[in-house]
Amino acid sequence: MKLNPTLLALAVLGTLAGAAAAQSTVTVYGKLDAGVGKAIGTKDKTVLDGAGSRLGFRGTEALGDGLKAQFAIEHRFDPQTGAANKAATFWQGFSTVGLSGSFGSLNLGRQYTASYSLIQNQIDPWGGETVAQLRDIAMKVGGLYATRVASSVRYDYSANGLSFGASVAGSNENGKAEKPWSLGLAYAAGPLYVGAGYEVTGDHVAAKANVLSLGGRYNFGVAELALAYSLGKDKANAKYPGGLVGLTAPLGAGDLKLGFAVHRRDAAGVTTTVNSKLGVGYHYKLSKRTKIYMDYGHDSKVKTEASGYDLGVQHNF
Repeated sequence: MKLNPTLLALAVLGTLAGAAAAQSTVTVYGKLDAGVGKAIGTKDKTVLDGAGSRLGFRGTEALGDGLKAQFAIEHRFDPQTGAANKAATFWQGFSTVGLSGSFGSLNLGRQYTASYSLIQNQIDPWGGETVAQLRDIAMKVGGLYATRVASSVRYDYSANGLSFGASVAGSNENGKAEKPWSLGLAYAAGPLYVGAGYEVTGDHVAAKANVLSLGGRYNFGVAELALAYSLGKDKANAKYPGGLVGLTAPLGAGDLKLGFAVHRRDAAGVTTTVNSKLGVGYHYKLSKRTKIYMDYGHDSKVKTEASGYDLGVQHNF
């Protein structure tokens, strides 16, 4: 049998290309959210982006012996204009590069703190989205926690449902010297998720605070119950306890959401500020990736126009 050299070369190249593709992957993903409504604290009725529209890229490359290189970058933008959102940082979501293997994963760059991703962002029934979100009342007590930090190193390890994360930054967003650091621990098994986090914000926030976050959720089938407690303390030793209770119940092709969050400020034994918020909403699933939603929120601390609402559509890809 006579072999055609050209066909043989093409077959070899095809095999090599397939092997290379199997060792390296890049995923494009994102979220587009747009709705009409009124934000809390304003009379203006306008088009809203209730979830923080984004475009991201993630990739891995197999290096051998179970070791992988990885990267992730995420841009946030206004879907109404296509312009970058108000933040000055183009890769506002995160921009990281690192290595992973049997030891866990190690990433460097701008990224979420361990406390935020493993606990603070896990309990709110709205996940911090729309006018009804409760995360910033119950978990971001007194505006203390740091969602993400620049110039940071983060280590993560997961096994048997247990996830651990630790992060530390060489500076904050403004390049100041005091290093923020964070720890997070979570356990997930079937319908149960519980977690705990602790962080010291350094001078990432003006209050130079430390924040303890605890919480969990359990899906009973007929509904999922979420509970959280947080305690922050600023440099003046003022304490900020907070918490939330939330319920998510399947209703038709969607989910009915209900929640209440509260926090207060205690200084020298005197409670000076109490802030509570009620959230109610219904999110109807058109598919696994697309939904329409209706939400209402009422914030007790806002003196005028304390209520807000939205009606929107969200697509994830």
